[in-house]
Amino acid sequence: MAHLKKNTRGSVPGLAVHFERKTDHHTNKEIDVSKTYLNQDLMTDGSDMLSRFNARLNDVYCMKRDDVKALATWIVTLPEELSEAPYEQQSAFFEATTTFLNDRYGQENAVAAVVHYDETTPHLHYAFVPVVFDDKKARYKVSAKEVLTRHDLQTFHEDLDQHLKKVLPFYEQGILNNKTLPFENVTEIKKYNDQLNALKTELADVEENITAKKALLKITDQALTEVDLAEKQIDDFKQDLSKNLFGKTVLKPDDLDRFKSVLATMKKATLQSQNETEELKQTLGQVKAQLAGIQSDYQNLKETHQALQKRQRDLQQLDYAMRDMLKNDYGVDKLSHTDVEARYVLYKLDHDELTKNKKTAKSWLTTLTTVREDTDTKISLTRLDQGIEQVKALINRIIELARDIFKGPSI
Repeated sequence: MAHLKKNTRGSVPGLAVHFERKTDHHTNKEIDVSKTYLNQDLMTDGSDMLSRFNARLNDVYCMKRDDVKALATWIVTLPEELSEAPYEQQSAFFEATTTFLNDRYGQENAVAAVVHYDETTPHLHYAFVPVVFDDKKARYKVSAKEVLTRHDLQTFHEDLDQHLKKVLPFYEQGILNNKTLPFENVTEIKKYNDQLNALKTELADVEENITAKKALLKITDQALTEVDLAEKQIDDFKQDLSKNLFGKTVLKPDDLDRFKSVLATMKKATLQSQNETEELKQTLGQVKAQLAGIQSDYQNLKETHQALQKRQRDLQQLDYAMRDMLKNDYGVDKLSHTDVEARYVLYKLDHDELTKNKKTAKSWLTTLTTVREDTDTKISLTRLDQGIEQVKALINRIIELARDIFKGPSI
């Protein structure tokens, strides 16, 4: 499974610290420092990520804006089928993946290729500057939008899968990715992936909120402790002062100075206790209540997250079964992404699950028309033609309905 992220220039130093393990104080608790020695740096020029990044930016044009996506990063996770494979095979998988990425995005643009074995699942961090040639100005420029197009992202997993199957004899099942799933499973898997990502973000926010609340609790408890300490000092002083000689209280000069000091502390503590203690106690109670609520929400999110992960694993197993059936029973090695999208549209049409949205209907028409022009499509042309006519009729009905609504009742 591979995931892409586009990053601004300002985030590069922090990414470099994480990729190259430049600190011993990791915020990621999953990092096992005893395994860090297993990590691999597949860049062999002896430089580091930040130096390579700055050097590449000096060679090309990049807009001087903070929001420019000047670095793209792919995270490619080791497939489950290789989780028990020897270290040499796992290493070969990541090296072959890096070769594929260098060929796809240009080795001269690569700034990092690091394999982490010291986390839960081995994975590759590949970072590169997205560079294209500007024909109008005859120069190379940074443009993530032009490099990481929709087509590039749609074909990425399938292209990587085919490359790995060619160069790695032990690589058989292939990477899991919803874009290569058959038929209507594409939309369902994507829905669960989106929900999983949203949950992960929400979990991170909850954890951050819990950390902040705990910090506030610590500060509040410390303030209350200081008040208690001042009261104890007063009690100790009173006990010392009560000592007498022949029934008379004895007050020495240094006792007087101490008394003045303690009295000042007492006044300060008294004012604090009167003005702040109740408020702090109330705040402490509120924070504890909020923390309990947050922890409850956190547990619910974790359970939902686990349920979604199980659902995703079930669908991935269905994907294995479907691909096996297609290959061994029907002789189909793979389905293109466009064929999958078209079959999804045809499924909707066959089951009268029609959209009422004009934009969606037009996207259906584009999908079917594109596949109709594809000479490699596995779908019957007659079926595609029927589907195209159905969608055209659907678009006309949506337009007529909208026109009648805006026209209003006749007078």
